Amino acid sequence: MKRGSCLDVYEYFKEKILNGDLKAGEKLPSLRQISIKKGLNTTTVLKGYEMLESEGYIFKVLGKGSFVSENRDFSINLDNRLILERALITEEEKKNLIDFSKDEIDSIKLIGLDLRNIMLKVLVLNDDIFEEENLKGSKDLRDTIADHLEDSDIFISSGEIVVLNSSQQCLNTVLKLFFKKKGERTIVVSDPTKYKALNLFKERAIVNGIHLLEDGWDFKDFEEVLKNSKIDFVYESFNYQNPSGIVWSSEKKEKLLKLAQEYDFYIIEEDNSSDFYYLEEKPKSLKSYDRAGRERVFYIKDLAKCIHKEMKISYMIVPPIFRERLDFEVLNSEITPSNFTQKTLEYLIKNGIYEESLAKIREKIKEQYEYMIERLKKIEGVRLMHSPGGGRSIWIKLNKDIDEKEFYYLCKKNGVSFLPGTIFYWDKRVDSKIRLSFVGLKKDEIEKGLNIIENAIKEINNKVL
Repeated sequence: MKRGSCLDVYEYFKEKILNGDLKAGEKLPSLRQISIKKGLNTTTVLKGYEMLESEGYIFKVLGKGSFVSENRDFSINLDNRLILERALITEEEKKNLIDFSKDEIDSIKLIGLDLRNIMLKVLVLNDDIFEEENLKGSKDLRDTIADHLEDSDIFISSGEIVVLNSSQQCLNTVLKLFFKKKGERTIVVSDPTKYKALNLFKERAIVNGIHLLEDGWDFKDFEEVLKNSKIDFVYESFNYQNPSGIVWSSEKKEKLLKLAQEYDFYIIEEDNSSDFYYLEEKPKSLKSYDRAGRERVFYIKDLAKCIHKEMKISYMIVPPIFRERLDFEVLNSEITPSNFTQKTLEYLIKNGIYEESLAKIREKIKEQYEYMIERLKKIEGVRLMHSPGGGRSIWIKLNKDIDEKEFYYLCKKNGVSFLPGTIFYWDKRVDSKIRLSFVGLKKDEIEKGLNIIENAIKEINNKVL
């Protein structure tokens, strides 16, 4: 153990368990013993033990201590571990970490958006700011969103919009509505796809993955699934797909809607990246192809992803046939954002600040995107899976001789974090791919981080040789 963090405690004992130094049933040293021996405080050691326990490496016996779990498949549950790590990491540890895993926008730091003064204006202008929220969200905000969507060729009434806290809540609300029992519904996703969505789907549904080509799904693959089983939903981000960065072609978007009518399934579109286009025009959402009277798309957009991570506001457009059922689900959940947050967003959109800020953000991020693409091309042993021309991250493949998990831990040890590819696949395959986000980093941080990644590749390649 070197740096004295809970992650170091976790990795130290995990390695001892995996290489057989600690056997099943063997007792781990007490928190006090480790804290004295390694010069750590007991809270740090406790957090490390909690991480080991959460992934099944150890178990606790009240009054007796912690013990190594019985022998089993210890394939790492990276998605759960990453979520836990981010929750436990200290502010001090963040200072020493170059984090390629975050894809959240901070418009205050990035473009100097004076969000504080905007919020003060909103407080002054609205006497009803602390009144009870409308079930579906503020009527004024929903009217504003509906007007704003016309610029994206989406023509709907405000009654079709539901305002919630996050895109994950929108997605969870749809799933709770339709997926009452585990395994009774089937959902089809891209292979790979957003890992948080995958976690939700696996809890409730049968999941099928479809191979992604440069312009969208391999429809031969998808039509084979349609012939052999009844599917209920498709989930996808059609523009700058997470994690691949792929933009579906207009032809494939229209074909998917046609198949939805023919085979009677619905489509959940999570459209959180289409505003981040750098080298071309803004791509059209699938929802813009959805025809009135034949609606098949549940459209989800997380506005916090576009402006500021702390705004905590999203909206969803639902096909009219499901409107009442979804309203009832929202009523039971009580997950509408505060009036203050809604009024702030309404002010940003109505006064042109929202679009103006997005334009400035794109300009800033474009520089980071182009710099990162060119730098990655110079790293031997790295292949760009796709040069997206937009989005917030880049999907790369490492040399096949590099073990994805070993590489992840080596980079983490040296101060770089990213999202390993295995968490984006429904079958958790290990395919030597990683996702690198660039929106939260400065050029010098990107350079330093990629240098660490390049050196890690060389170190592993030297071992192989």
